[in-house]
Amino acid sequence: MKTNGIMQIQKVATEILKKNGIDPGAGEFYLKLSKPSYDDLVIERCGDNVFVGHYFDQNGDRVPDPVLVMDYSGGYWYPVRIEQVMGETPVSYTENGKRMVYPARVKEFKSFQAMFARNIKAQGWLNVEHAEKEVTEAV
Repeated sequence: MKTNGIMQIQKVATEILKKNGIDPGAGEFYLKLSKPSYDDLVIERCGDNVFVGHYFDQNGDRVPDPVLVMDYSGGYWYPVRIEQVMGETPVSYTENGKRMVYPARVKEFKSFQAMFARNIKAQGWLNVEHAEKEVTEAV
């Protein structure tokens, strides 16, 4: 599931970002890819949170289906939660500066992210040109 401590979803998302001229370690960014017959794929970093997943619009709201949320720290993405139409599943949180985890959920997250990364590749998202892109320099 991991190679050199890096989850497969991070590897695939990083490859997509680089193909679109975005350095995932340089600051905040937003990349939305669109493809016929698929929900938009969004890769976004806001603060220390990285979001990778599909969204669709419903009554003017952006709905995750699903979205993986990870913390960015030292070049690695750490599992935080999975957001879906029916709600979210927390995987870890920070308390008093220390990462607290739900071990069974981390295991599920790692399995799910590996499958999600394979699907992104199989569906051809690495070859899609960006539809929307915004990069904010690191502060």
